[in-house]
Amino acid sequence: MQTFSLYTEREIKVEPARKHVKLDYYPGEKNAPAVLILPGGAYSMISDFNEGKPFAERFQALGYHAFVLHYRVGFAARYPAPLQDVARALQFVKSRAEQFGLLKEKIALVGSSAGGHLAAFFAAVYSRFEKSYNGAEYSLKPSALVLCYPVITMGELTHKVSRKRLLGILTGKADREAASVERLVTADYPPVFVWHNKDDGSVDYHNTELLCDALEKNGVRFEKHLYETGGHGIGLAEGKDAEGWFEKAAAFLQGVFA
Repeated sequence: MQTFSLYTEREIKVEPARKHVKLDYYPGEKNAPAVLILPGGAYSMISDFNEGKPFAERFQALGYHAFVLHYRVGFAARYPAPLQDVARALQFVKSRAEQFGLLKEKIALVGSSAGGHLAAFFAAVYSRFEKSYNGAEYSLKPSALVLCYPVITMGELTHKVSRKRLLGILTGKADREAASVERLVTADYPPVFVWHNKDDGSVDYHNTELLCDALEKNGVRFEKHLYETGGHGIGLAEGKDAEGWFEKAAAFLQGVFA
């Protein structure tokens, strides 16, 4: 595993919190697809121990190039900072695709909980961040999404700590709607694999239902799995109802990348 900093010294001087943004790289096979993993943590921390490294190692075992992004969290997580970090990570990876030996047009985002919101939100607004990087242009549209018990809405059913970190305490209806993914889905949205536990006491599973309703309405390819028990933050879900979700997600991505 290698770790890369994503911002220059000059960029860090302008925004000191950028010094904590890093990308962990788990190399895959030559000319293989890649996944950019966004762990959860309520936009307050990075849950690498259960939603970062374990996912990366499993994808790596399948031949994928896996990257875990440590994006800005806590007081530094105010919109649009975490999305800027996703954009920079994709630019960095694509600019080094030949060096890494990966297929730059086959990169999926994998997000859990608040990281699921970040992945899903970015997939809807990626064009806001599309710009040149080191003298070249890179498309930032994800090839697909894998979402694990994601926060989707910033409305009534949101995870309130995640909303507070991303949008602040004094948010109005317009700001909340602008960051509610179910309102942003269009026919251009990438294919989605999503799963959730019905007894999730942190992020109501109806977040996933809201997303899937929007995907279906817009004719976007998706696969949804709801499990009766398991709670929240269970990562690979070993020994839980959702055990095996990873294999289902891998099969979904294989179909997308075929």
